[in-house]
Amino acid sequence: MFPIAGRSMIEWVYDSAVESQSFSEVIVATDDKRIVDEVQGFGGKAQMTSTLHPTGTDRLLEVMELNPDYDAYFNLQGDEPLMDPQLLREMVRKIEVLPEGSILTPVHSAKKEDLKNPNIVKVITDLNGKACYFSRAPIPYQRGEPSTETVLFKHIGLYGFKLSALRSIKKMSPHPVEQMERLEQLRWLLNGLPIFIHETNYQAIGVDTHEQAMAVEKIIQSKSSIPNDEQ
Repeated sequence: MFPIAGRSMIEWVYDSAVESQSFSEVIVATDDKRIVDEVQGFGGKAQMTSTLHPTGTDRLLEVMELNPDYDAYFNLQGDEPLMDPQLLREMVRKIEVLPEGSILTPVHSAKKEDLKNPNIVKVITDLNGKACYFSRAPIPYQRGEPSTETVLFKHIGLYGFKLSALRSIKKMSPHPVEQMERLEQLRWLLNGLPIFIHETNYQAIGVDTHEQAMAVEKIIQSKSSIPNDEQ
């Protein structure tokens, strides 16, 4: 595990969740014993899960079954060491007032060049703050010059689930459109679960390569050089 500014990537994510002071419990769910050892080494809590889970949500469902005492659950990506504790606080407060069966996920304003990138998931929302559709394709279709008032959103892969939503998801089979887009949230949406969106300025930066890890390390080091009263 390549360290980032002296700590493992999973420790950065774990510490962000703890720093938010919003969760009754923070658990790293993994099927990799090395990650369990790493988490336990810095004093965190980890849970070994099945190696057969096709998605992170399937892994979360196993954790939920073993820890069924909460009204809501959040699924953070373990490869985002810059996760913002303030965003987590905002989402926890928001999901508390959403109706049963709800899911909450953040979005960020998209740039024109984001639309043609299939690795950036776009989302269309309604006037009530709910997602209508997610796609890797450039949606909505731009016929003519777009209005200067048009707001386009890209999706950030962080989810909050009401317990009742997770119990519904557990009974769902994969949806054909979900399989076409390779986007599991389409299964929930097309089975009728409301997915509410939370607009944020947080820019998700996942780390998959050594070069990305070095870039994130530079960001962390630059932040640490700023006096606390200016952050």
